Amino acid sequence: MKILFVSSSAPNKINLMLEAFKNIKNLEIVSEYEKFKSDNYYSNKTNFIDKIFTKLGLPIDRTNFNNRVYNTCVEFSPDIIFIVKGNILKPRIVKKIRKNFPHLKLINWTLDDMFAKHNRSIYYAKSIRFYDLVVTTKSYNCNNDELPSLGVKKILFQNNGFLSLLHKPCYLCDETNYSHDVVFIGSAELDRLKLMNAMALSGIVINIYGVGWERKVFAQYMHQNLIIHHQELRGDSYSNALSCSKISLCFLRKINRDLQTARTVEIPACGGFMLAERTDEHQKMFLEGVEAEYFEGVDELIAKTKYFLENKNKNERIKIARNGRERCLKSDYSLENRAKEILNKITQ
Repeated sequence: MKILFVSSSAPNKINLMLEAFKNIKNLEIVSEYEKFKSDNYYSNKTNFIDKIFTKLGLPIDRTNFNNRVYNTCVEFSPDIIFIVKGNILKPRIVKKIRKNFPHLKLINWTLDDMFAKHNRSIYYAKSIRFYDLVVTTKSYNCNNDELPSLGVKKILFQNNGFLSLLHKPCYLCDETNYSHDVVFIGSAELDRLKLMNAMALSGIVINIYGVGWERKVFAQYMHQNLIIHHQELRGDSYSNALSCSKISLCFLRKINRDLQTARTVEIPACGGFMLAERTDEHQKMFLEGVEAEYFEGVDELIAKTKYFLENKNKNERIKIARNGRERCLKSDYSLENRAKEILNKITQ
C-alpha cells in the first residue's frame, strides 16, 4: 500500500504522524512535505492582501500548491492520500483527483478546530465531503451541525497520541538543562499568561518555552518569576523538558475549543507530572489524582502547584507521573496505534 502525505501546514502538524505511519509494516510512504512546505500560507499573513483573503476563508495559493498536489498523484499513483488540514486545497482539485483516480482513498486529518473562526476556509467547507474519511481530534466537530452538515459521511474521532520512540522518560535529567520545578511549553496566549502571572505573584517560578511571548500586549503580565525561553522545543529537548520538570502545565486553546491537546498525552508519555485544565475528555483519559492532576480556576491551580512542589509530597507526585505513563502504554495512546485505526477505518 502506497501512501502520499501532503501538508501545507506547519511541520509539527505532520511529522509525528508521518513517523507513526513509517513504523507500520508493508506500507510505502511517499512524503511530499518537503515539496509542499513552502506553501504554508501562514507565512503570507504579513501581507495585507493575504490577511484579508485568509480572514474571508479564501487563502491565496501563491505557489501553485493545488496543481502540484494533483501532479504528484499522477507521478506516484498512491493508494491513499493523507491530507493534513487541507484548507488551501480547492474543491476542483479534490474532485479532479476523485474522477481520475477512482481507486484512490482520500483522508483528511487535522489537530485543529476547522470550525473556529481563525481556521475557516471556504475551500475546506466545499471540498471536505469528497473525502473518504475525515479524522479529527475535536469531538465536537463530529456533531450534526459541524462536519456532517458539510456532507461528510465517514468521520473518525481520535484522542491525541504520543510517538513511542520520541515521547519517553529521560533517565539522565541531571545531564540536561531542563530540570525545572514548573514548565510550560506552548505558544503565547493572553489567557495562559494571566494564569501564570497569578502563579508568579504567589511565588511560583515557571520556565516557559515557545514563541510570541515578547509581544507588547503581554508586557504588563510579565514577572521576574516567569522565565521566558524564546525558543520552540522539539525532539528530545521537548521530551526531556516534560520528563525532567517536576510539574508540566497543560493549558487548552480557547479559540480552538480544546477539550484536550497533544500535550495531554505527551506529558504523561514522557513520564512527566501533568497539571491540566479539568475537562470530561481529560478525566476519561487519565484518572484524576491517580494518573494526572487537574484544576479549574486560578486558585486551584496555585494550590495544587504549591502542594506538589513540597518535598513531603514528592513520592505522591512521582507515583502519579508513573501511573500516567502506564496508562499511555496500557491503553495504547500511541500515534502508531492511531495510524492503524485510520488504516482499518479507511479499508472497511
